[in-house]
Amino acid sequence: MKILLYLFYPLSLFYQFLFWWQQRETSSFQLPNVLVISVGNLTVGGTGKTPFVQYLVRFFRKVYPGYAVTILSRGYKAEKSKDGAILADGLSPNLFGDEPSQHKEMFPDVQVIIGRNRKKSFLSYNQIHSKKHIVILDDGFQHKALCRDFDFVLLDANSPFGNGFTIPLGFLREPIRNLKRANAILFTKINSKNKNGLEKYYSNLKKIDPFLPIFSSQFESSVVEVLIHNELAQKTFLPKPNSKYFLVTGVGNPKHVFETAKTTLLSESIRTKFFPDHFEFNEAALSSLSEEILMDEILVTTEKDWIKMRANVGFLRGLERKKTTVLLLLIQVSVLEDEKLKSMLTGLVSTYETKNDLAVNT
Repeated sequence: MKILLYLFYPLSLFYQFLFWWQQRETSSFQLPNVLVISVGNLTVGGTGKTPFVQYLVRFFRKVYPGYAVTILSRGYKAEKSKDGAILADGLSPNLFGDEPSQHKEMFPDVQVIIGRNRKKSFLSYNQIHSKKHIVILDDGFQHKALCRDFDFVLLDANSPFGNGFTIPLGFLREPIRNLKRANAILFTKINSKNKNGLEKYYSNLKKIDPFLPIFSSQFESSVVEVLIHNELAQKTFLPKPNSKYFLVTGVGNPKHVFETAKTTLLSESIRTKFFPDHFEFNEAALSSLSEEILMDEILVTTEKDWIKMRANVGFLRGLERKKTTVLLLLIQVSVLEDEKLKSMLTGLVSTYETKNDLAVNT
């Protein structure tokens, strides 16, 4: 470990300098006539941003039905990311990205815009021309190019700061002290094993900002069966004793998905195959995967993965020939201080309406 420290610490410091310089040289643009809420993280890897974005969308659609909601995302690894695009549906993850496609399929009436240059993409493709408009900036904590009204930063309760070092020595995108830019912290993936160890992290965060709101959350999981002949249709699935499962996923934290699958399916008999985050699931990979699935196994995957797998008709036909049951592992965020968080969100909208002379008309 000491050898690695000597080798990579200078590189880590150099990375921090480059990050600082890039932030210093980047000016921020205020999107016109919108309330911008950023959902981001401090570390590389999955902290649960996607389900929290969906939590926010559900809240705003329910409590503020007069408001339009837009999800603005980079569209990581998407073919359209460079030029930007607006999604018509969630059926082309290779063009628009897996997570944006998942958002669009879940919320068809929500505007989803992608683009590496998110300012340009929003100004080019936004079709909502009302001040009653909330933009959720997905993975936005490091995206200084856009001003935001509020910054949520998500921390994985299992390892909030990794080893405490920035890339390449650790998993931090930027130093912990930079959380002073955050408006609220949300610990994710709280469970009986990690909740008692969070107090020390709370203490560290309060040293950075004694008034920083801190929330905690856990995942609620369920499974549904996909009807392969109509891959957008689903039905309830009841786990059966002695079933054999094959979990396939390409997400930022596959071990957490595995633990969630074991709990949800009430089974230890789960074979696994993990791919890198945002894995493409191209023709060759799916052909190989199809051969690996045993005749008596049930295929288990996430919504994010399935949205790419199902685009391959040959793969779907292979599953039908084998009579393979396909299960989707569904994840939703449950915030432990739910009422407090919703009250804060209500306050954000109230402040925005006052600033934009909308309060009387709401």
